[in-house]
Amino acid sequence: MKLLITKDIDWLKKWDDYVLNENHGSHLLLSDWNKSFIVYGFDYEICILLDNHKIVGGYASIIAKVAFFKFYIVPFGPIVSTKYESNLDNLIDKVKEQARFHTCSYAHVTLPFSDIKNKHSYFPNLRLRSLIDAKKGQLFKHIYSTSGINWKSVKEFETEEALIASFRASVRRYIRSSQRKGLELQFLLKEDEIKKGYDLCLENANKNGYSLREWNTFKNTIMSLVEKGHAKFIVAVFDNQIKGSAFIIKSGNYYTYILGGTVKEKPDFLAGHFLHYAAIKLAYDEKLSGYNISLGGSTGVVSLKSSYADEQIYYKLGHYHWVLRPYYFKFYLFIEKHLKSHKRTISKLLSLMKL
Repeated sequence: MKLLITKDIDWLKKWDDYVLNENHGSHLLLSDWNKSFIVYGFDYEICILLDNHKIVGGYASIIAKVAFFKFYIVPFGPIVSTKYESNLDNLIDKVKEQARFHTCSYAHVTLPFSDIKNKHSYFPNLRLRSLIDAKKGQLFKHIYSTSGINWKSVKEFETEEALIASFRASVRRYIRSSQRKGLELQFLLKEDEIKKGYDLCLENANKNGYSLREWNTFKNTIMSLVEKGHAKFIVAVFDNQIKGSAFIIKSGNYYTYILGGTVKEKPDFLAGHFLHYAAIKLAYDEKLSGYNISLGGSTGVVSLKSSYADEQIYYKLGHYHWVLRPYYFKFYLFIEKHLKSHKRTISKLLSLMKL
């Protein structure tokens, strides 16, 4: 077994291929996702576990740097392929080693541990010596680290009718009603077209009071993922007008809903239902295992997502952290506490807004 820390283009391509096809993968591990933080002055690195030149595990880390504060964040993982679980300890040890190498005051990992059995997560029965010195939970909140998946399985259905029948009656009505509205599903490829779809997402974010990355800070990531076929930017169009948009990324043999927006008007085109089912159907057509409609959102959004999902799989059992330079980290916590009433200022100071 060998551990490789790399940003080499050839290795990153191999890593991305592994993340796309490994059941324990996540979009948070893709190289393009982690490169997106460079625009904020942060750094990243990929650690790959090799067995005779074959990738069998690893992690992606973001090194957040603000003034003299540095944080080593693993938003998802480390992960390993089935039958390589004994190597998780070595990967977690590497997280701590690299965090110290970069003189970070804090580090955390986000292991996909859940007591709900699912092939995309680990059942928390692994005894990991590398976590003996770790504390549960995560104290650094300014880089999104996964809390779990909002899961809809698609692989077991032989026909699309069987897939639709798996939803409760009210959801089936919404899906079929949205399909009768005359909406056209389009897959956007050009930058100017995708920007129009993203502008709708930004408009929704501003109206509903949540943060979304500005187009100029995120466009290169979106375009690269779309061009490589790792993601889709889809829109629902009526009479040449966008009524809804969604950005979904493939990884781990499933699609994940990243962001979206709809036009609020009467009559309601039900564009959100139209697009979520389109994403589910895409996963079904590509013979993937399912669709992660994602956790979180407003009360209405959470309700809509839950209506589509089979179950919510939370990863809180895998959240661990280390405080490596206590004085620096205590100073950071002091500043964060006393500037809590100025969240926008903190976001700008940290140069990162959560999706």
